Amino acid sequence: MNGGITIETFSLTKFIAGIYRESKNSINDQLSALDIRATESDLLLVVYDYPDQTQKMLAANLRLDPSLLARTVRHLESRQLVTRSHDQNDQRQIRIRLTPAGEKIALSIKQTLKDWWHDFFVAHPEVDETTFTEQLQLVYSGLTTHGERD
Repeated sequence: MNGGITIETFSLTKFIAGIYRESKNSINDQLSALDIRATESDLLLVVYDYPDQTQKMLAANLRLDPSLLARTVRHLESRQLVTRSHDQNDQRQIRIRLTPAGEKIALSIKQTLKDWWHDFFVAHPEVDETTFTEQLQLVYSGLTTHGERD
């Protein structure tokens, strides 16, 4: 109970899922010209922001099944948007890097996301961007910290 308001657990899940679906669908519509799927866009953004990760690290950071990530990486590699190479210190590890074409698409995705959220907050001034962002970061941090302890 917070300030006299009780939110049912189901409602929180519904709200989070709805936010994800609505934002992702709208953003994917805007990205359709790039011929990039949702998981691919997420992967390109993470590799852009955190270059040279191993495939194993990417799967963990994106919360993806390693086999799904491997298929996604292979598809992006076939489109010449990423490269895979064995780690020099541990040949079992595969490092993922963006190609110049992958960087260009990642920048387009980042701008689309930035514009989408900017437009959302302008259209909904009743939602405080700073508070919303801080609260989501706390939830995410709590979930990822909890997941590391399991």
